[in-house]
Amino acid sequence: MTGGMEGWFTFQRYSYTPLGEQHTLAIKVAMGQVLKEILSLLYWTMLAACTVGPGTVVTCARAGAEFELNLIWALIFASVLAYTLQEGTARLTITSGQSLGQCLQAKYRHGRLFWGVGIICWVVAGSVFFGNTLYECNNWAGGMSAIYSLPGAENTVGLRVGCCIAYGVVVLAILFADKVDSLGIGLGIVMIGMVTLFLVVVVKLGLDGKRFAKGLLPISMPSGSANIVLSLIGTTSIGFNLFLGGKMAEGKSLGQAQRGIAFSTFMALIVSVLILIVGDGTYMQSKGQFTIASLSGIIERLTGAAGLWVFGIGFIAAALSSMLTVPLGAVMTAESVFSIPPDQHAESMHYSKPGAESAASKEEENIAITQSNSSMYPGRPFPKKYSQMLMVVMVSVAVVVISCDAPTVKVILIAQVFNGCLLPFFSICLLVCLNDPQFMKQSPQKGWSNCFMVFVVMVTLFLTANTIVQNIFGWVVTDGHSSESTFEIVKFSVSGVVSLTVMTSLCVFTSLGEHLKNSFVRED
Repeated sequence: MTGGMEGWFTFQRYSYTPLGEQHTLAIKVAMGQVLKEILSLLYWTMLAACTVGPGTVVTCARAGAEFELNLIWALIFASVLAYTLQEGTARLTITSGQSLGQCLQAKYRHGRLFWGVGIICWVVAGSVFFGNTLYECNNWAGGMSAIYSLPGAENTVGLRVGCCIAYGVVVLAILFADKVDSLGIGLGIVMIGMVTLFLVVVVKLGLDGKRFAKGLLPISMPSGSANIVLSLIGTTSIGFNLFLGGKMAEGKSLGQAQRGIAFSTFMALIVSVLILIVGDGTYMQSKGQFTIASLSGIIERLTGAAGLWVFGIGFIAAALSSMLTVPLGAVMTAESVFSIPPDQHAESMHYSKPGAESAASKEEENIAITQSNSSMYPGRPFPKKYSQMLMVVMVSVAVVVISCDAPTVKVILIAQVFNGCLLPFFSICLLVCLNDPQFMKQSPQKGWSNCFMVFVVMVTLFLTANTIVQNIFGWVVTDGHSSESTFEIVKFSVSGVVSLTVMTSLCVFTSLGEHLKNSFVRED
């Protein structure tokens, strides 16, 4: 009996220590995984930092001031759209090993080429460059509004020009030093600070639950809200984020990318809704016409001078983060579509040659070129001097435009609407590449995923057509040639027809229709 008890105690003594060590080790491993996940999520907040810039603050606050809480549904839809597109481009990059720009380059390399790449690559790069230049003006306008919101600051020529130039020097210095990658965690902290500030303001302001619940439902689009709805979508689902997100997904697992994009999108949605609610609080003060001064006024009234300083500094930080990421996104897009890897450089050179040859001679020449590819055609990276030139042009345009005292709200509205109109084009490019077997052979696009993507493309087409019709033919109502209700019916009908026609044409006249059908056949 004694031996048995002694053996039992011996067993307990020797087995307890390993269990304790295992428990401690498990805690350390778990804490390490949690820390790694937090850092990963903060890394992806760079997408949110691009999203929640000065344009978002002004657009969301204006939506609340002019349409109260009736457009919250537009922010929710825009966030779902943003996640769908960014997750799609991350999945394309991880599965194919190529970014969206590289996939477009490879897909259209057999057509007419300029500088070794297809025409569509020039269209994509040009659209992103022009759209991002408008975004950069947007950022400068917001950055100056942030300075004007600080106590004692006024819009004088000296302050405006001096601060615009100072912004430009700081931005170019950081971009040329190639230190943007180290800003990820800092941008995440700025995002959390913005959420906290506007949450405090909303709590002090109070919230009408009934009106908030009504704003969640897409039961109506208030009259005259077409531009602001597309602006909300343009500022939440940014087209160049498809290229930036693909670059960020390189070397990451699909699960990491999906969680990071979801977190980034959710954070952007929360802060956007909070800003819209604060803007709604300025409705009576601004009498339905939003101004930065009215937003600053309500923040100062509810939080005091300290809150106004926090808002101003946070606004400046948000503007600065967007000033950095917008040119970076344009450069990354240009690099992805214009940099030719070694295995494609020879082929691009081959297809650029005019003249008719027999199929056999073409094949023999192609084989010979490919075999000597590593020595003759090492590939062509996008020259760094061109990247720096793009950055300088974008920053210089923004400095000049805002130094000339261009109206802030109009600059931001033009930038958001123009980029919102580009979103259908980028969405179609992504949909086409996601359904191309040469890129997604290892993990083909599923039918249910295509349902989401097709829906997203059609809705972006509808909203863009709706905005274009509103801006071109809005005078019909203004001059009294048609009632507002009749015009709205015609406008929505035309937009629906345009959306359906474009999507049908893509399916009929390209290989997209066959690929979409195959995605459902595979599931059966």
